[in-house]
Amino acid sequence: MSAVPKTPATATARPVIRRYEPPAGLQESIVAAILRVALKVTLKPFLGPPWPFAVQRMSLALGSSLMPQDGRATVRVDRVGSIEVDRVVPKAAKGQPRHAILYLHGGAFVAGSPRTHRSITRALSALTGAQVLVPHYRLAPESPFPAQLDDCVQCYKQLLQEGYTADRISIAGDSAGGNLTFMTAIAAVKQGMPAPASLVMMSPALSLHPLPDTTAYERVSRDPMIRLAWADDVERAMKVPADHPLANPMAQDLSQLPPSLTQVGDDEVLFDNAVWVVEHATAAGRVAELEIYMKRWHVFQAHASMLPSSGQALARQAAFMKRHWAV
Repeated sequence: MSAVPKTPATATARPVIRRYEPPAGLQESIVAAILRVALKVTLKPFLGPPWPFAVQRMSLALGSSLMPQDGRATVRVDRVGSIEVDRVVPKAAKGQPRHAILYLHGGAFVAGSPRTHRSITRALSALTGAQVLVPHYRLAPESPFPAQLDDCVQCYKQLLQEGYTADRISIAGDSAGGNLTFMTAIAAVKQGMPAPASLVMMSPALSLHPLPDTTAYERVSRDPMIRLAWADDVERAMKVPADHPLANPMAQDLSQLPPSLTQVGDDEVLFDNAVWVVEHATAAGRVAELEIYMKRWHVFQAHASMLPSSGQALARQAAFMKRHWAV
């Protein structure tokens, strides 16, 4: 197990950690090999310095546009106040679904949009039968911290105002969106709102820099997407005030954290962040589960329509959310 910040000595519960090998079969092995090379050649070099954020945004948008989307769900572009959002619903839905997912996209807080993550959001809607609300939250550097978090909290509040009770809402997100998933739940509770039923985080970027006793350096050559150099660019863009009470996810009180599922690839530099979540949430007495996908990379779930292991990961997310939702 990776070395990460230690859990409190008083913790007695053991974290729930499961490991999954890639499923057998030619489709998994061949598609995974092609995707790994494609990501390493066409995306990884352009995410981070020396490229400006405009190039990074374009690279992510182009790459995501090649991902097939789940045809069992439809997308309608809408607005929540000044925030553009995707509303994703199953084609089979009659009226407003009983459950909702607030999905917060990744992109290191400087790139990405609801459109870049539709391969995930449409699949989650189809698998759960829920409405998936995806905000196009403000990006840095144009909008420094906490603009992103404020937008996400506003959209969570919107779901409550639309009649969804908190026990029928989950928050999910990947990478920077995993950070926002974690922090939106904490910020909402601080503002007096009820906590959502559950959280699902894919490769959450809770820390922009490697943690103590990190394994990031040994994984960076295996990760076909993320370079460590990206962190400094993002940190300058975010301009997070050190004294802001929500500045550091790892300094938050986890005693009211909702049940959480975290998924991470074994071949990614953010691996230690995922382990930190499950260890510290468990130490705080919360329900927390970690799934480690062997030989998989950062947010591999985006390839759900092509890669069996990705589809299986999203199906496990859907099952986790359903298990914690009120009927």
